Amino acid sequence: MKRYIIIFTLLLSLAGCDIPQTGTRPGYIYAYVYLDIPDTKITYDSKTFTILLYNKKSIHGTYADGQDYAFGQSIRKNRYYELCEKFGDINPDGYPCSSEDVILTPEASFEIVRRVSVVSDNDWSTDRAAGESLNDMFTIRYFSYFPYISSRYTGAPITSFTKPLSDLKDDEMKLIMNNIELGCATRPTAAQHHTLTISFDLDTDRTVTYEVELDFAATEVQ
Repeated sequence: MKRYIIIFTLLLSLAGCDIPQTGTRPGYIYAYVYLDIPDTKITYDSKTFTILLYNKKSIHGTYADGQDYAFGQSIRKNRYYELCEKFGDINPDGYPCSSEDVILTPEASFEIVRRVSVVSDNDWSTDRAAGESLNDMFTIRYFSYFPYISSRYTGAPITSFTKPLSDLKDDEMKLIMNNIELGCATRPTAAQHHTLTISFDLDTDRTVTYEVELDFAATEVQ
C-alpha cells in the first residue's frame, strides 16, 4: 500500500500539482511569461502586407528555463500568486491544475505593453525618411485574456483587438498572448529591401526589439 501512495504522489508532482492544492489552481492563467515573439511570418498581396510575430515554443506549450511563472512550480509559485492578484485572476472555484487541453492551461505575458514603434532603415516615401515613425501606417492586432478575467470569467476567454497602431493606449495591452499581427495598407514608394525595427516598451522597464526583413523587389511579393 505504501508503494502505491509513493507512486500517486510522484504522479501528482509530475503533473505540476501540489497535494495541498487539491488538484486546482486559483487563476485561469496557468503560466505568466515574458513577452517573447521572435518568430516571424510575412504575407503580401498586391498593395498590403501583414507581419505576424509569434513564439513557436509558446504555441507548443513549452517555456524557457527561468522565463515563466507557472502554477505547480514550487520555486516560482509565490510569484505566480502575486501575478494572479495583480491582474485580479482569483476564482474561488479554481481550475484544473493540469490538462492536455491547451485551452485549460493558457499562458499570458505578465509584461504590459506601453508603447509600440515601427521604423525602417530606408526611405518609405518622399515624405517619410528612414528612421521616422511608421506607426500611422500600421494597424495592430493582439489577443488578450484580460476582458474575460476582469468580467469575472464571463464571455469568451480570448478577446481579439484590432486598431490603428497610433491609437494604442499605454495600458491596454495586458495579459496578452505571444502572438501579434501588424498590418500595413501601403507599400513603400520604391520597391527595395527594407529592415523594419519593431520595438515594444514594457512596464517592466524592458524594451524588446525585433528586426523584420522585407524585400518588395523580390518576384514572389510582386
